[in-house]
Amino acid sequence: MPDADRHLEPLLASAAGRALGEELCREILRLGTARRYGPDTMIFQEGDEAYGIFLVCEGLVKLVRYTLDGREVILHLTEPYRFIAEAALFLGYFPASAVATDESELIVLRQEDVFDLMDRHPRFMRRIFDAMAVWMKRLVDKIDQLTLNDATARLAHYILQALKGELDDPASPANVLHLPVKKGELARMLNMNQATLSRALRKLQNEGVLDVRARDLVVLDSAGLKKASLPPLE
Repeated sequence: MPDADRHLEPLLASAAGRALGEELCREILRLGTARRYGPDTMIFQEGDEAYGIFLVCEGLVKLVRYTLDGREVILHLTEPYRFIAEAALFLGYFPASAVATDESELIVLRQEDVFDLMDRHPRFMRRIFDAMAVWMKRLVDKIDQLTLNDATARLAHYILQALKGELDDPASPANVLHLPVKKGELARMLNMNQATLSRALRKLQNEGVLDVRARDLVVLDSAGLKKASLPPLE
């Protein structure tokens, strides 16, 4: 792609880029094809044939599934310089849909190029399998999250997981989580409505666990947050 160099430096600064190294990052950018998507645009749809993996370079992408009655269940939010759809190549189809939440640019790496890179670069192969292991953990965490009937516990569980690195940014303080989406989107991700989310945030703030500053959540009491993430005693 002609402007691959524009993405090289931020890619190398990301967790994925540091794991892959400069040579592999350059090759991925050289082999990939850049595509732009407007807000709320479907990138791929659940059940479609998996033709490659995607590197998010700009914007935010949500991975979702839809219930029979049309409700959206958000599985994960992917920020810039992270890959999506690695496991889909081995399934042969996309097990979820990907939607750009705002103006986004992604680089598509075709299936044949992915498999060729895996053959030639053990480091890239490890990155692919590491990504699938992370997805298994995310899905287990999602099950845990959805089985917590208490909204405050569900929110606290999400914050703890996010601070562990789900949405990591080396430049951010360890106790501050910047929400990548508006609170309405976060509420849907946590399987609750926005009013319930607001009450849960207010409860944690009143208890001195969090300081809510617009979309920044400052953890004031990490032990209290861990306690809040546990299922309530019967």
